This record gives sequence, C-alpha cells and structure tokens, in this order.
Amino acid sequence: MKESRNDRIFTMVTGLVMLLMCAVVIYPLYFMLIASLSSPEYVLSGQVILWPKGLNLEGYKRIFNYDMLWTGYANSMFYAVVGAILSTSLTLMAAYPLSRSDFSGKRILSLFFLFAMFFQGGLIPQYILVNQLHLRNTYWVLLCVSGIQVMNLLMASSYFRSTYIPSLYEAAEIDGCAHFGYFFRILLPTSTPIIIVMLLFYGVWQWNDYFRAMIYLDKEQYYPIQLVLKELLASNQVSGPLFEMLTEDQAAYEEMLKAAESMKYGIILMATLPMLLLYVFLQRFFIQGITLGSVKE
Repeated sequence: MKESRNDRIFTMVTGLVMLLMCAVVIYPLYFMLIASLSSPEYVLSGQVILWPKGLNLEGYKRIFNYDMLWTGYANSMFYAVVGAILSTSLTLMAAYPLSRSDFSGKRILSLFFLFAMFFQGGLIPQYILVNQLHLRNTYWVLLCVSGIQVMNLLMASSYFRSTYIPSLYEAAEIDGCAHFGYFFRILLPTSTPIIIVMLLFYGVWQWNDYFRAMIYLDKEQYYPIQLVLKELLASNQVSGPLFEMLTEDQAAYEEMLKAAESMKYGIILMATLPMLLLYVFLQRFFIQGITLGSVKE
C-alpha cells in the first residue's frame, strides 16, 4: 500500500522521538566511558561533554589494584547467579498452581500474595526478624529476604495460563505423570522464554540492589559491588573533623577528590556492563516471554 502524507509524517515524528529517547538512554553510558578515560581535572570542571580530554588511565590502574572492588564483584556475581536461580525456582513453583483453574486454593493464595505485595510489616520488624534468625552479615540475607517478587509471580502464572494445552496434560496424566512429573518433565522444558525472563529480572535486581545490603550488612567481606560503589561515591562528600583537617592541607584534599573521581566512573561502567550484555544476548527470549506472559484470558 502506498503511504499517505500523514503516514509519512507520523513515521518521521515517531523516528525522531525514538532517536531522542535512545540518545537520552545512551548518552549517560557514553559519558561514563569518556569520563573514566579523561583527566579528573577536566571532569571536575565540567569540560568533558562529547570527547575525552587529557587521556588518563590512572583510574583504571587504581581500580585493578582496589581489592575491595574485586571482592564486591565476586559477591555480586554470587548474589545475582544464586539469587536468580533460587528466586526463579520458587516463583515458577508458586506460579504453576495459581495458573490451574482446578486448584481449589487458588483464590486464597492469590489474595495472600496480593495482600503481601501492598501491605508489609515495615523495615524495623523485618530487621528484628532477620537479626533474630542470625541472617544479618551473611550471604543468605540477600538471597532470602524478598526472595519472591509478586509481579514476577503474576507474570509467570499468566504465562503458564496462556500456554496451557489441556490435551498435553491429559496425555501426560494417562502416561502416569502427576502434577510434579508434568511440571518438571513437560512444562519447564517447554517454558524456556519465561524461565529466561525470570532469571534476567531477578539477576538484574540482585545485581543492582544496594538498599538491603546497606541495611543488613556492615562487614565489607559481604558487600556487593553496588555498596562498594556507594562507599566510593560517599568519599567525595567529606564533612566534620576530616573536612577541617583536609582543608588545612588543600593539596591532600584535592588529591583525594581526584583519586575518587578517576575511579568512580570506571567502577560505574564496570558495574553496568554485565547486565547490559545480558540483555543483548537474551533479548529474543526476553521479548517472547514478556509478550506471552502479558496475554490475559
């Protein structure tokens, strides 16, 4: 069909809006890259905008010699991988009965999960409970606390409903499969898109989350990369007696700011790249799982 004038105008406006949105998303990542390669003096003075100035790799040298960074990287990798597998397993096992119309407790469980999503006990009771369970300052606290997200549970349940084939379940039942056999032997092997989506959602959430770590962890050996980054960013905001001492020695104060600035953007870039690469390689499964999981009966 031949495009009309209005169609061409709509296509052009849509393309320009998409280009603008892409620029808004891509430029901060690009700025982190050029800032990490620039001299801290130019970055602090706001002269780095489109191109790196005063090429300087001193920040990356400091990063590679910063032991706490690699500890945080290893911890975040552990939290992201193990936490994603654990949370995905629990989410899918809870989503299956909620997707079955013949499950008698479906309504009660659905209301229970919805109530827990909107109403919580609060941070202080949760902190007391975690402390009494001796989970504070352990790896398990970030794996168990908020291990299931209700939105992901509803998405997985919707996916199972939209892809349910009654004849397939009946055939499995005739062959002697109960619900556990059907779930593990038939349903999961044919549900690759939603499994990938859940792993991606939980992995990215575990990787980016720092609030729970900030609340429940005070030993550096358990810090994730995001908390290490937060501590480094906080080092730029010096106050109190330390600030008074450093202002007396202006050279030491400026040197500390330059060192923190030279490392900051490099660490942000290193903390961002793994999740971006995951989205690139798993995009096909991600789109398929989201679109199928959004189908409503």
